Amino acid sequence: MALDTRALLLLVRVGCLREQALRSWTARPDLDLALAESATAAYLRLADRQVPLSPERPADEIYEACRAQLAAAPGRKGVIGFLDSTLPVVARLAEEFGLPGCPPETLRHLTDKTWARARLAECAVPGPAFRVLDASLTGTGERTRALAGLRHPLILKPADSSAGRGVIRVAGPGETDDAWEHAAAFSKNGSLLAEEELLGDEISVETLTVDGRTVVLARTEKLATRDESFVELGQAVPARLSGPLAERIDEVAAAALKAVGFDHGIAHTEMILTADGPRIVEVNPRPAGDCILDLVHLTTGTDVYGLAADLALGEPVDLDALAAARPAGGAAIRFLTAPAGVVRRVDGVPEAAALLDPAHERLVLLTRPGDVVEPVTTNLHRLGYVLAVGPDTETAVARAERAAALVGIVTSPPAPGEPPARRLPSSECWT
Repeated sequence: MALDTRALLLLVRVGCLREQALRSWTARPDLDLALAESATAAYLRLADRQVPLSPERPADEIYEACRAQLAAAPGRKGVIGFLDSTLPVVARLAEEFGLPGCPPETLRHLTDKTWARARLAECAVPGPAFRVLDASLTGTGERTRALAGLRHPLILKPADSSAGRGVIRVAGPGETDDAWEHAAAFSKNGSLLAEEELLGDEISVETLTVDGRTVVLARTEKLATRDESFVELGQAVPARLSGPLAERIDEVAAAALKAVGFDHGIAHTEMILTADGPRIVEVNPRPAGDCILDLVHLTTGTDVYGLAADLALGEPVDLDALAAARPAGGAAIRFLTAPAGVVRRVDGVPEAAALLDPAHERLVLLTRPGDVVEPVTTNLHRLGYVLAVGPDTETAVARAERAAALVGIVTSPPAPGEPPARRLPSSECWT
């Protein structure tokens, strides 16, 4: 197919763990993939068209570079984003060029967790008790009064962050000041969100919506730390759920999307399965990260990235066929971490790899000796992963955990006079 007859799909930054998206799109003869990303990003070279950005990637630079690409494309075109921080740019471009997508105002609103939480409450979608806070409050008394009426433990988070950055658990009033300072450091718009902690298993629902009709593509069970910080250490598809509970989860996810006005695209909705039923944590108006869509593809055969491209270009999607799809087998991912310090060596890689079938499974390292590893407080501090499959979810989880347990990332404090090393997370290993 001649290059000038292909549709332009513009990806506004790729983020991390999105290799399958690029493989899916660059393999399609009808697509010309343009990627706007940092000039040093490893993923950039995989695109048909490279749109290099400065390391700082200010929003205005991203917009102007992407606008030029879309303006120069004569035929069909679409724009898509994976990162919460780029969704306002995606919305602005889609609106300016009249491209398919969720209403721009909805995308802009959903980058603010306080707006989404208030909207869900207005529409009686089940969630936690919450309070919107001014991050600039400094006195202990002011902060305590701002939280009055909420029951501890609380979850305090920036209104406009992602990947677990700035999210912290507040066990009691004595932890308020430290937690407030931590969350406020990650807030760009000056707002924080305090929520009463929801207790129960965490899952996410991967959905596709066209003209307001939502189809569930998968339900994902999650393994996350639930101490001071919240870091996702594993995912598995399909989630192990009873039939009635699965139906209720689907109903709550669809109600949440309707409440926030999400009527076109792929979404990733997180919830906690409390004793009183599913409760919404967040609605993310973008495809899931963490290789979740790889797990969906392995278990159902559904190429969600391909569907996302079709939606961005205004191509028809067979919702009935997607609604009828059922998983065959299970797939799971387990992430690798290590104590803070300098990576000295990585043990057990050959032994772990020998347990995996390279046709469908993989072990990926995102670190190397000499890297400086930070304490694990966000998803960006994970150092690799094992992805495994099985005839069911339980087997897939066991295979992933067995292989991951063999990998030992050995760290120690930096020695006196030791030269500076690459600090993780970095754009070199994550993008």
